[in-house]
Amino acid sequence: MTAAGATSVESSALDKAANENFPVALRVLPGRVRRHLNALYCYARYVDDLGDEAPGDRAAALRDVAAQVRLVYAGGEVADPVVAGLRPLVTEVGVPADPFLRLVEANLVDQRVTRYTFAELLDYCRLSANPVGEVVLHIFGVATPERIELSDHLCTGLQLVEHWQDVAEDRRLGRVYLPQEDLRLFGVREQDLDAPQAGEAVRALLAFETGRALAYLDAGALLLPSLRGWARLAVSGYLAGGRAAAAAIVRAGHDTLSGTPRAGRRQVAAAWLRASVRSPG
Repeated sequence: MTAAGATSVESSALDKAANENFPVALRVLPGRVRRHLNALYCYARYVDDLGDEAPGDRAAALRDVAAQVRLVYAGGEVADPVVAGLRPLVTEVGVPADPFLRLVEANLVDQRVTRYTFAELLDYCRLSANPVGEVVLHIFGVATPERIELSDHLCTGLQLVEHWQDVAEDRRLGRVYLPQEDLRLFGVREQDLDAPQAGEAVRALLAFETGRALAYLDAGALLLPSLRGWARLAVSGYLAGGRAAAAAIVRAGHDTLSGTPRAGRRQVAAAWLRASVRSPG
């Protein structure tokens, strides 16, 4: 990829950031922190887009990204400018390679797996979502094993909420993230997910799954009391975005087939204020 291509990728990623449930990089954050968060987000979006949209052999393209990441850590010349953009995260922050490689592995999983049990879905979240939170903690210089474990709960909750918002879109792509055992438990057939609006059984299933996602967010909220300053502000924003998105699903009557429920800025701000000033949970 050329430098111009990298600029296009970055521009596209930052455009998509506006549609995320959580603020990617607050304008009030220090410039250095914002640059690191944007580099992380651009890389994560780039890898996701390769896995979802790249022409040709997507698995080969993803494996090439993983090789480029390893080259960054080996101190070699990196041809891919998006991956090269991670270098400051390595040299200035000391982020380990594993989170970046797990993001690639998540997209490799997407090339071969389209159905999940809940246990398998949690394993997928460990690859697709939890690494982002781990890198964020490193960026703020607060990564410890205890905080990473709590961050994993928060990021899993965020990923689950996003899956439940996007049931119809994922179905059109041939993927069903709703756990197979839960489909059977609630009497939902996969064909029911093709309907223009959710029937009673689908709504009941999504109510159950949304409640389970909120439980993960609440568990992850226990991370906040251990954080101060910019780190607490940023992480509370992620938590607020997840809770507000879950509330939007509830307001939609747990119908995410007729549209994608989104929280407005006021709802996110209100949830953010609650997360920032009171005990989490």
